[in-house]
Amino acid sequence: MSLRILTFLPILDTPGHDIITDFFGPALSASMRYDRGVGYFSAGWLRLAAKGMSVFARNSGKARWITSPILDPDDWEAMLSGVEAKQNKALLNAVQRNIADLKTELEESTRSALAWLITDGILDFKLAVPRDNLSRGEFHAKFGIFTDAEGNQVSFHGSYNDSIQGNLNYETFSVFCSWEEHKLPYVQASVSRFERLWNNDDTNFRVYDLPEAAREQILKLRTQDRPYPNPKTDESPKGAIKKQRTLAVPQLSQKLQLRDYQLEAIKAWFDHHCHGLLEMATGTGKTITSLAATVELFEREKRLAVIISVPYQHLVDQWCEEARAFGYQPILAYKSKQLWIDDLSHQILDFNAGHRSFISVITTHTTFASPDFQQTIARIDGPSLMLADEAHHLGAERSRMAYPHHVPFRLALSATPDRWFDDVGTAALRDYFGETVFAFPLEKAIGVSLTPYYYYPHLVPLTDDEMEQYEGLTEKIAKLMSWEEERGQEQLKFLLIKRANLLNKAEGKLDVLDRLIDEQKRITHTLFYCAPGQIDDVLRLVGWEKRILAHRFTAEESTGERQQLLSRFASGDLDALVAMKCLDEGVDVPSTHMVFFLASSSNPREFIQRRGRVLRKSPGKEFSILHDLIAAPPSKRRISNSPAFAAEQGIIRRELQRFKEFANLAQNKYEAVDVIWELAKRYGVLDF
Repeated sequence: MSLRILTFLPILDTPGHDIITDFFGPALSASMRYDRGVGYFSAGWLRLAAKGMSVFARNSGKARWITSPILDPDDWEAMLSGVEAKQNKALLNAVQRNIADLKTELEESTRSALAWLITDGILDFKLAVPRDNLSRGEFHAKFGIFTDAEGNQVSFHGSYNDSIQGNLNYETFSVFCSWEEHKLPYVQASVSRFERLWNNDDTNFRVYDLPEAAREQILKLRTQDRPYPNPKTDESPKGAIKKQRTLAVPQLSQKLQLRDYQLEAIKAWFDHHCHGLLEMATGTGKTITSLAATVELFEREKRLAVIISVPYQHLVDQWCEEARAFGYQPILAYKSKQLWIDDLSHQILDFNAGHRSFISVITTHTTFASPDFQQTIARIDGPSLMLADEAHHLGAERSRMAYPHHVPFRLALSATPDRWFDDVGTAALRDYFGETVFAFPLEKAIGVSLTPYYYYPHLVPLTDDEMEQYEGLTEKIAKLMSWEEERGQEQLKFLLIKRANLLNKAEGKLDVLDRLIDEQKRITHTLFYCAPGQIDDVLRLVGWEKRILAHRFTAEESTGERQQLLSRFASGDLDALVAMKCLDEGVDVPSTHMVFFLASSSNPREFIQRRGRVLRKSPGKEFSILHDLIAAPPSKRRISNSPAFAAEQGIIRRELQRFKEFANLAQNKYEAVDVIWELAKRYGVLDF
């Protein structure tokens, strides 16, 4: 068969054409050689092109692929198995398949067929790594050349990758035929380019064959659950090819003992048809409870796809660690989509076809709402679960638009599910996930899964200058409260933030903190919560003046740095962390014994989450201590009916919201109330 008898369109794109059926299938069937340079390769592409590849193999075709070292671990395992089988007769016998069955093998046992194709010399792979001026980049070429028995050639180049996702994205490429005189130079240029790369003559790239790539450890595997396998050190019986990784299914560890309230929560969720929200206090094991629920759901349904969405990247890693204890092998969908999207698409195809009974993906709320992720999970066909951690975040407008309504089972987790001043978002969240089916509030958790605590409020008087600024800001805020124009609302928001910062960074707080530190026998396993712009002053006091081993913990540190800081803090190598919002949600710091609140918003979710960070149980920890620095008007200020009184009353009412929440469950509730009583009575805010 000749390439010349085929009709090739000059430009193809994925929306208007079936790329495999219209181009790759016919071109492979007519060719004796296929040379391809491509940034990303996935064995899943071979499944899509099975028909053309089977004819190509039957015609004794030879294909050469140059790709980047960013590979799926299982693809890499199959490639190395194929290379090793060339020198190992026992492996050769295990790998080889009847050519007549190649199409079926490609469709049903794709990676096994990939190993066979490499063993039999039909496919050959090399990996390209940029060097010199391109050393900071990746091999991102996307071109190829088909050659038939008569020497006719067809080249193409464009945005298309050899992956499943390449057929799902909007991709396009141009086609050039050697028998068309005006296009021949383009074909020849592609041929020369490929040969330079393959022979390692391109000064911009270093090209490795597969064994050399294994030795040099240049791979960047798409998942981090294990390093690539080496067939030469395989511990399987001699003569047997190493099998693909066992497909994961969720299961309970025999060592796991769920608490009674966790079992009750799971039962409540099932009683509500696997819809609902678990409103459980921070530190009570929401993650373990929900993962145990997925095991029971899988056992009931026999097949299950689980989508887990969490607010931050470090929580993806934490959830992954917990999920693996339940038998999961999750795809982690965050950072660059090239690291996860093809693998997720591949597994969804396997799940839909019945080749896998269980798949799972853990992602961030941001990635979850992205078009790429949404389009990918929309193809899930079968029993599936949407599991949201810190679910209140998904009440935001962008997230509400991304709820996957085709997913039948839904589970939301949050200690504080209702969104502050957002009734619409709260209603949307509860409408999708369902109402609270189980609650385990802090008052029930203390003494069971959380430690008791002592709460010490400390009144910090505003200076006269701060009081004057507060009154001025309050007067401006009052004038803007009735404005409905967008400009007025923006000004109002700015003034409210400015007034909150004034209270959070009250000058006297550092003086009170100085005194409190001196009163402690020792500062260890201690957190300091600061306002933006306050952290340097606190670090100067704590670290430089008091000689406490402390470190900042903010969004400026990388995920790796933050994990290292938490490890040092837990071991006692660091005595204190000085933080802003990075410790609000999901960061596990159970060794924390004491906390100083220098700043906190009036948003209940924030200060409840912060308290929960401190109350987690830890070996040798009997109780926790909370010090709360509360801004207040000067104690000697005369009460009158002046406009200033309303402003001062507003300060006290705002600051005492946190006081009421913290004091009511403290071991020393009445001692704490004594500190605040006179001030609260003076301003008529005794509703606690």
